[in-house]
Amino acid sequence: MVINAGNEGNAGNEVHTNQPGPLKRNILWVRHGTTLWNVEKKYLGHTDIGLLPNAKEELAPLHEQLSGVLWNEVYCSDLLRCRQTLEQILPDASGQVKFDSRLRENDFGHWEGLTYDQLKDNPVYRNWIDAPQEVTPPGGESWQEFTGRLDSFLQEMLLEGRLSMYVDEGQVPTIVVVTHGGVIRYALSRLIAGLGFWDTHVVPGQAIQVQLEQQGNQWFGSRVTFPPIGL
Repeated sequence: MVINAGNEGNAGNEVHTNQPGPLKRNILWVRHGTTLWNVEKKYLGHTDIGLLPNAKEELAPLHEQLSGVLWNEVYCSDLLRCRQTLEQILPDASGQVKFDSRLRENDFGHWEGLTYDQLKDNPVYRNWIDAPQEVTPPGGESWQEFTGRLDSFLQEMLLEGRLSMYVDEGQVPTIVVVTHGGVIRYALSRLIAGLGFWDTHVVPGQAIQVQLEQQGNQWFGSRVTFPPIGL
């Protein structure tokens, strides 16, 4: 399977595969709950801070929504805020979850813990805002490094035919991924044709469901309502 290298235009949203596997897959992308830095609007990438003290109450609705979901695999960023989110929303998954550092948010380097107001007069920051694919935060991660590890995750963990080994014929395997806002925005831009990075609004403690359908040697993604109407 190959994920196209381009990140611009519709061509960068196509996912190709020559591997056999289920015709459909559901992916539930979950953004971690709220941290203090989220409230303070500080850049938060690899800095490893936890959730606010009210995390259980904040995540209770998502815990209820996921209680009726039959999942096949669970992946989670290895950072604390995602681990704590997973503990609240899928406590029964603790022994089966796969923690993966590729699911981390972008590393903002020296800008971690700073706000827009603190950075707005920095010329390098202004250039990064205008062209994030060309400018790298000092001490941080380039756009190519960020997207490269996420493309690797999508290819290796989600789209190859691993799940077909133990999913009954006719069933649609469901994968839960607990991660970060930037990761979810990028993943959806790769899986859903015509969707840009900033087109997805990602709320802390929210799940976004994407259904992938295989047609020939391509996977086509679409966003579907979660939780289902009536739940």
